[in-house]
Amino acid sequence: MRRLLVVWLLLAGTATAHEVQVNTTGATATVVTLRYADAQPFAFEAYELYPAGSETPAQVGRTDVAGRVVFIADTPGEWRLKAWSEDGHGVDRQISAISGELAVTPPLAETPRTALWLGGLGAIFGLFGLWQLYLGRKKR
Repeated sequence: MRRLLVVWLLLAGTATAHEVQVNTTGATATVVTLRYADAQPFAFEAYELYPAGSETPAQVGRTDVAGRVVFIADTPGEWRLKAWSEDGHGVDRQISAISGELAVTPPLAETPRTALWLGGLGAIFGLFGLWQLYLGRKKR
């Protein structure tokens, strides 16, 4: 039983390796909608966004189901959008981006890491104690 407790304690340290923290904020975004000549959305196609004067893309990805590219510009002004499909359709042009002013939103309440660790250790020790009580009654 002690070996099991030691294994649980050793594995507790690896639990944070799988954590993903999420924070949601609001901001003013630029939305670019792309369509084919027949008005069908340019959906799920590759794109790259370049700030003015940069050779490195600030954002890469795929358009959404409606053919939209949504981004928050850190600097307003002219940006270069390159979008293409596998069958040869595409666009390479300058677009005007609006400034990405962040909206004021209250921060998400997060549980402190020490509280999570203490809660986890308490659960482990509590289960271990219940197991010991069970074994003690079984011997009688």
